Amino acid sequence: MTYAITMACRIDSRLRIPRVPKTLPLLLACLIHVWSSSFLMAESRSSAARPNLVFILADDMGWPDTGCYGHQFHETPVLDQLAAEGMRFTDFYATPVCSSTRSTILTGQYSARTGITDFIPGHFRPFERLVVPPIDHHLQSGIQTPGDVLNAAGYVTGHFGKWHVGSDDAHQPDQHGYQVTEKQLPVELRQRGSGKNGGPKKIDFLTDAAIWFMSQHQAEPFFLTVSHHAVHIPVEAREETAAKYRRKPRPATGVNNPDYAGMVEDLDTSVGRILETLEQLKLSDRTIVIFASDNGGLHTIYTGVGDVISTNAPLRDEKGTLYEGGVRVPLIVRWPGVV
Repeated sequence: MTYAITMACRIDSRLRIPRVPKTLPLLLACLIHVWSSSFLMAESRSSAARPNLVFILADDMGWPDTGCYGHQFHETPVLDQLAAEGMRFTDFYATPVCSSTRSTILTGQYSARTGITDFIPGHFRPFERLVVPPIDHHLQSGIQTPGDVLNAAGYVTGHFGKWHVGSDDAHQPDQHGYQVTEKQLPVELRQRGSGKNGGPKKIDFLTDAAIWFMSQHQAEPFFLTVSHHAVHIPVEAREETAAKYRRKPRPATGVNNPDYAGMVEDLDTSVGRILETLEQLKLSDRTIVIFASDNGGLHTIYTGVGDVISTNAPLRDEKGTLYEGGVRVPLIVRWPGVV
């Protein structure tokens, strides 16, 4: 499988790469699919020669929501360190909403081609002047995903968390190349996903699932996707984390929603647990770690008169719009010795 791509990014690293015209809003899809193709051609290599790939996707995290992107109130030491050890992309673009971005990541295609141009199931707003075109409610059958390609290359593939490109059994991750999903978790761990023991936004549950997967398959090359429900509304955070931000002085600029800040830090802590596990399993040096968000952050509850959630300043507007605040998102990549 070959992908011809022209990509645009301005990256924060020791190297300065000239900016080129962009034709694909999701560089991430390109990266994953190019790596997938490379690994498929290297199928005959030993496991040690093929790097693992851990992809962590946040939900609705705004471009400036972390410390390494300049936020003055949120504390994200793990992601800040990940950016320092790898590469922080400053101009990385997604689509304005979740399902369309996910379809793009999973196919390497524009959302217009996948047929998923809105979140599933979409809006029904007959009063609007512009009629929204119908959308597909699931990923097309037969299309190759990174899970399919890496599976064929001898990788163990796992997906835990939000999917949102198909709800029926025929269009779940295990039907698109992901061998290990929440269905294969041990019973006691799987039960945590349906109760409060999974932690706010199921962050703890998904992290535990990821750690279980890496521990089970440490001797094999693996591709793991951890697709979080955080930091999407409703805002949920550990009480002790949110309490810390209630005591913290308000910054001179920006919004200080302590519960949202707590949720951001809880997610950061989750990333830290995954990185610690890679270190303990002695896999860090041969594991690519990617962290990204599916679309821009949310300012307020959708009515526009609810609680203020966060701010995408200096970017304009929020998720669901085509302004920078809706489509520019964080991307951090670490590949020891390479990126």
